Amino acid sequence: MIKKARRTRSLGLALVLGAMIALSATTACRAETAAKVGLGETIITPPVGMEMAGYRRTEPSKGVHDDLFARSLLVEGPDGTTVVLMTLSLVEVQRPWIEAIREGVASQTGIPGRNILISATHTHSGPAASGPDDPYTKTLIAKSIESAVLAWKNRVPGQIGLDSTVVMELGRANRRLDWGGLHPDPQVGLIKVADAKGKLLGVAFIYGCHPSTLDLHNLLFTEDWPYFAIRDIKAALGSDVWVAYFQSAQGDIKVGYTAELSAVGAAMPLRTWEYAELKGRQMSEAVLKALPGVQTTPVGPVKNVNGTFDYPLNLDSPLTVEEAEGQLAAVDNKLADLEKRQDAVGRRVLDRARVESFLAGMRLANAKKALDKSRPAVMKLEQQAVRIGDTAFVTFPAEVFSEIGLAVKKRSPFPRTFVIGLADESDVGYLPTAEEFKEEYYEVLGSPFSPKAEQACIEASLSLLERLK
Repeated sequence: MIKKARRTRSLGLALVLGAMIALSATTACRAETAAKVGLGETIITPPVGMEMAGYRRTEPSKGVHDDLFARSLLVEGPDGTTVVLMTLSLVEVQRPWIEAIREGVASQTGIPGRNILISATHTHSGPAASGPDDPYTKTLIAKSIESAVLAWKNRVPGQIGLDSTVVMELGRANRRLDWGGLHPDPQVGLIKVADAKGKLLGVAFIYGCHPSTLDLHNLLFTEDWPYFAIRDIKAALGSDVWVAYFQSAQGDIKVGYTAELSAVGAAMPLRTWEYAELKGRQMSEAVLKALPGVQTTPVGPVKNVNGTFDYPLNLDSPLTVEEAEGQLAAVDNKLADLEKRQDAVGRRVLDRARVESFLAGMRLANAKKALDKSRPAVMKLEQQAVRIGDTAFVTFPAEVFSEIGLAVKKRSPFPRTFVIGLADESDVGYLPTAEEFKEEYYEVLGSPFSPKAEQACIEASLSLLERLK
């Protein structure tokens, strides 16, 4: 009986020791695969004298008001799946740049290129970058890669908080200014990044609005209103805190003017640095007020999906070339008469006449384009969706109207969904809602898409979100 009791105690001790060893091994394994976060930032300011993008300026850049950046947020899930969210202070991102950046990051980090989401802030005071052989384009690509590699090298076990707030008075729906111009979707997505002990490392905000407070008369490189928002957030949280802005659905959202007036260079008193600072402050105050309530938790499941979708193009024109030429001649004659009498007519009357001439020229260009029957019926565009915990991010190509983004968010299968616009391939023009195509104005006349593209965008986005589930 004594021998049996000893054998029983020995067996029990062995089981306990075995369990402790197994628990220790499991804990070590979990430590090795702990979710991580990483942040990176590099300067991509071009040389002074380079042409600027966003407007039809007649002069090159004359200086730098504030630097432009490539900013990268890396999130590595518990199973090792890693995604990078990158935002560039540019008016657009082009497909060759995306491919080069993804390839460069993948070769240095092992992160699959498809898991790298690249978007533009859409500043209208950035560089007009050109082909792959352009020296600045090479620098831009190298610095963008570096920002993601820095995020990978700097990654640490961490936490992330995902929430939102609202900013009502920053962006205005420029197509609805006659009715007050309130933003259809004033939500601001918030990303709060901390280390494993809860120390704040970084903050990002996602909001749909053109960074185009400054107009074509500004010849200084700047991030526009996001610069002031980021500056003030860093001033409050610490200069070592990474802060970034991600664009959302913004095709119809400006800061208080119409695109047509911008296009003709109308002088508007609000297009000032002081107004850009005011707009930035509206964002920074909202972010700083909401941030303490954003709880960070260990990173949940991380997943990425990509897809290429057909976007229907507009191949027709309601006018013949002859009809469009007649309309342009009529409005140009009216404009010439008003310019002769400009001292006797109101400034806004003259500006409206210039807008009429500008739009008539766009109608003529579209009528001529419709004669080309060899044009493709669809444009193939990539979209991407990323899951971090129970929050989803889905990208929009082009300059998509805010109501389309709102429709996707409302129908998403996730409890929280954010749209990142000007992503993956953004140099393809405006994508208005089908309803807006009934009214001919700048964004519609300048859009390559058909009214059916709205539904195509919604369906493509929802299909990606369903795949994430």
